[in-house]
Amino acid sequence: MSLNVLICCRVNLYAEGLQKLLEEDSGLSVLGISHTDTDISKLMQYGPDVIVADLPSCEKILSSQFNTKGKKTLLIDETNDISAEQIKKMIANGLGGILAMDVDSRILQKAIRKLHDGELWFDRHTIHDVLSQGEEEKEEIHLTKKEKEILSHICSGFSNKEIAKKMFISEQTVKSHCNHLFKKFGVRSRLKLAISAPECLTENQKKNVSRW
Repeated sequence: MSLNVLICCRVNLYAEGLQKLLEEDSGLSVLGISHTDTDISKLMQYGPDVIVADLPSCEKILSSQFNTKGKKTLLIDETNDISAEQIKKMIANGLGGILAMDVDSRILQKAIRKLHDGELWFDRHTIHDVLSQGEEEKEEIHLTKKEKEILSHICSGFSNKEIAKKMFISEQTVKSHCNHLFKKFGVRSRLKLAISAPECLTENQKKNVSRW
């Protein structure tokens, strides 16, 4: 069964180029190309699995203007000039990944599949910048030794299964600790947890958040 992809881009030639790259993969189906807010609203009704968008369209899609709940959005960054604060805000609104425009079609196709599978697609430099951005005063959160260890593994991109193997505990125990961490930091995802807890990480750990 093919994945349905919606391309949202203000520049037609750019959007058509993305469509051709995606059509090289028989497992991906392009539902359509949107250039305006009206187009996005119409095409969203067809239930895309993943949305690929340029920056202006991405910001519109992630706003409350469109019903994108449960949709996976991949930003194609053609500017390389998005601030960490802006990225942090988009992640909070549901951004699933960022891809540079100079990558080849195989990476684009892989990123789309990763997002559809519930994974994230951010390079380590982006994550490091976001983790390092904004050192506002926060209420101190007390963590147990084991929670700190699990948080460190989460921020290095390891799955629950991998963490369980490293710590010689059950996967269910890891899941339980993760839920406690989510509750303590008031978040619902692993990435938001890492973003919310930079003060709990060493500089080396921040730099090594690379497996997302």
